[in-house]
Amino acid sequence: MSFKKIEIDQLLRTKHVCEKKQFSYLLDAFQRKYKELYYDTDFLNRSVFLDNVNQIYIPKTLNKKTKKYSFYGHPIEIFSKNFISKIDYLKIQNYFQKIKSEKLFKFQIKLEQNLINKKIEKIEKVINEIYIDLSKSIDEIKNNFSSTLRNEIKKDYENTKFEIIDKKNYKKNEILEMMNFHIKIAGRVTRSEQSWKQNEEMILNDKGFLIKVTHKDNLISFSFFFHNNFSCHYSSSVADREYYKKIRNMHHKSLWLAIKHAKTICKFFNVGSTTIYSKKNISDKEKNIEKFKSKFKGIDLKFVILNEFPEYDFYKNFLDI
Repeated sequence: MSFKKIEIDQLLRTKHVCEKKQFSYLLDAFQRKYKELYYDTDFLNRSVFLDNVNQIYIPKTLNKKTKKYSFYGHPIEIFSKNFISKIDYLKIQNYFQKIKSEKLFKFQIKLEQNLINKKIEKIEKVINEIYIDLSKSIDEIKNNFSSTLRNEIKKDYENTKFEIIDKKNYKKNEILEMMNFHIKIAGRVTRSEQSWKQNEEMILNDKGFLIKVTHKDNLISFSFFFHNNFSCHYSSSVADREYYKKIRNMHHKSLWLAIKHAKTICKFFNVGSTTIYSKKNISDKEKNIEKFKSKFKGIDLKFVILNEFPEYDFYKNFLDI
């Protein structure tokens, strides 16, 4: 039994890796290219699997610029069909101890409070990721939302238009309208034009769509969503804050429209994550965004982000692989 290199194309054919709700989209070639453009660097594939009956897979990449290990900028996750034996676990631990470069790890957990109460130094963050099961009816999905959210998505504001833009009606370079609007609102360039053009490639290849909101023909909001056949992810959005009091539901309704559209494409919708615990301070802006996301109640998956690979007792007591 030894670690063997595995190509990402092989991971895409490995069901218990590519059908994980929190990981599936990261394997997509368009998403991987977007991450390289976003981080302005090459990611070298360093994925491995433990060649035994259990077939334990470790997708990971090396950032060519920073020499940090991750999976395209996301924490490293371990995938196994069965509970990992102590012998195999210690092999994985030993494997990572030999890699001295900086790295973060992400593990699913069940009882987050017990973990937080331990005040373990290696814990960077504990998060809750919100997924919506798109196999449910529209009414079932909506009835699970908070009451305030249900009220918001009912409202219509005069002279306000919400539009889905996908492969069927996309106009060339339309993504640059979102980019320029983002620069105007942010007051600065936050990422390269090439990364925006990669979002366009996603749309043109039926891997993404936009929700555009206008009021009296004035652009007030844009949101971008990436998807594959398995899951859809809320990627980015920008809005003119001057309209927040006038069109109070622009984000609520944009996301609701995206969920309904995603229902025709894939199985799950990832609203995003909320922070249960963080070693670093969370800004007020981040807190408000997370409060908004928490209204879209669905399937809650809890994860811990660690700054080193944990001991076996930690895995046995807290983790849910």
